[in-house]
Amino acid sequence: MYLNKLKIFTLVIISILLMTCFIYLETNLLEVFKYETVLSFLIFFKEFSNPNISTKFLSEVINASFETIMISFVSTIISSVFAFFIMIVSNTKNFFLISFLKLLTNFLRSIPDILWGIILVIFFGLGPFTGTLALTLHTSGILGRLFVELLENQKIQNTLSNFKTNNGSFLRYFFYYIFPKIFPQMISYILYRWENNIRAASILGIIGAGGLGQLLFYRLSLFHYDEVSTILFFTVSMVILVDLLSSFLRSKYTGR
Repeated sequence: MYLNKLKIFTLVIISILLMTCFIYLETNLLEVFKYETVLSFLIFFKEFSNPNISTKFLSEVINASFETIMISFVSTIISSVFAFFIMIVSNTKNFFLISFLKLLTNFLRSIPDILWGIILVIFFGLGPFTGTLALTLHTSGILGRLFVELLENQKIQNTLSNFKTNNGSFLRYFFYYIFPKIFPQMISYILYRWENNIRAASILGIIGAGGLGQLLFYRLSLFHYDEVSTILFFTVSMVILVDLLSSFLRSKYTGR
């Protein structure tokens, strides 16, 4: 009886909050069914359903697709190396160094990649380099935190003490004992971030950071919906292929 009352109370609270949000945001669902909205959608759908598949435009889209893949790949690899370095350095009893590394990773990952891109455009201008750097900074913060937690979760103190009695250094101990244990999970994290960076790279292009996103934004601004259709098809196909590749590699390295 008590649980039923609690469920009803929770449902009422959620409903009130939802209605409050709708009112505050001045959301009018009836706008969706207005004549002008429906007409605009039909015009859009008519052009969207006839994608531009001319050789010249397809060549442009393919080049932008490769650029997006390269942006995401390079940023993921550089971030992984930087995160690995943070993980190694974090194995210290120096309170100030540990605090600095935590502050650094929290700072890098707390700023969304799109915001990093907007900030970096001011300094480096438009182009793939800006997109790559934005993804690298954000991903470094995420992977750095995940890698450090991986190391912290290993019960290494007792084993490390025994290892040191045999004149072993931490690095030798790490690569001999710890690294083989955490490597599969590290690969899983890296591949997952690569999947995310593919999507993020497509969005970052909207602010002029290169790739498919930049091409998409340009064609949308010209209302060339037939070309937008082609770009979206390539974007979705690329994301699906990368997801499948990532899933295959994760299952190969982690058995999941």
